[in-house]
Amino acid sequence: MASANYYETLRVAPDASPVEIAAAYRRLARDVHPDRNPSPDAHRQMQALNEAYNTLRHAERRRRYDDLLASPPHRPGAAASTPPRPTAAPPAARSAWLSFQKRAGDDILFTIGHADDMPGLLAELQRRIPPAARRYDIAQNLWRVHAGHEAVLRSLFRNYAPVVTAPPPAPARPVRRPVDRRSAVRQPVARGGERSAWLSMALVAGAALVLYGLLFGRVILPATAQDTSDAAVSAPAEVAAAPELFSFPEDCTSELLAAAPTYLREACKTVGEGADRVAPATAAPFHMTTTRVASNIRRGPDTRYPVLTTAAPGTRLQLVGYTRSRGYVWYLTNFGGWIRADLVSETSDHLPLVPPDQIS
Repeated sequence: MASANYYETLRVAPDASPVEIAAAYRRLARDVHPDRNPSPDAHRQMQALNEAYNTLRHAERRRRYDDLLASPPHRPGAAASTPPRPTAAPPAARSAWLSFQKRAGDDILFTIGHADDMPGLLAELQRRIPPAARRYDIAQNLWRVHAGHEAVLRSLFRNYAPVVTAPPPAPARPVRRPVDRRSAVRQPVARGGERSAWLSMALVAGAALVLYGLLFGRVILPATAQDTSDAAVSAPAEVAAAPELFSFPEDCTSELLAAAPTYLREACKTVGEGADRVAPATAAPFHMTTTRVASNIRRGPDTRYPVLTTAAPGTRLQLVGYTRSRGYVWYLTNFGGWIRADLVSETSDHLPLVPPDQIS
């Protein structure tokens, strides 16, 4: 979903200040938010507002976007006056954009906000970036990629412009001025008073050491021994190692799959050859949840039901039925959870209607 002009989307002038851009975003978001706008296209409009605002509210991203708007469009067959520069593809040629991005040291942290073809985007990331240079935290929906592959990210995401977190400047060292010994006035040294002060400090330090030794021997050591013995009794003989972070789809063939959430185990059934054979004959093809950063799968077909699990972008779901609730269409997944129709990338017209008496 690409916007022709971010300034037209936010209804501001090209020279609008950051304060005017923020005010326009808040005003429009109140009108088009899906919670207040019953239009079926409200979610798409909200995504367009978020994309425009996330680009124009950062000075560096706005400067790059203004440069793209100012560049003349390429006409087929016309001779180029200057050789083409090796820059990234224009925003219209890329359908994916980031909702969060930051440069921290040698790593680039980002979250994918939207992609028209999420499976193709994930496959391209895994193909062009080696496993040693990338990591995906599925719990926080956060990618971590080495900065050496910045050109790949710039070619895949149209709003790529991470904010660099620079370390704080080191405090300046005080400059010591040389002392002129000839002009310095020598003060008489009181030898007797200085020795008395040192003797008093030594006595106080000795008394403190004796008191600390008494307290350590009578209070601290018995308590420590008791805590150690209690820990030895209550600690199990073998402590199970904490499971590593589950990564999709690399860990689909590992022993970590048994501890993964239900929707991830279902998603792993679609990886590799033979994915179509695991779906029942009455089930719809697998659909991708791509329209939001994270999609809630609820226990029933309404927002009043508790959240069963949260699916990350690109999760593959198998839909087996549908129903309607308060003006929305809800799809039933093959593991019992319900997901709203505007959270899946494709719609299905041949699913059976789930009777009300079969909805728990």
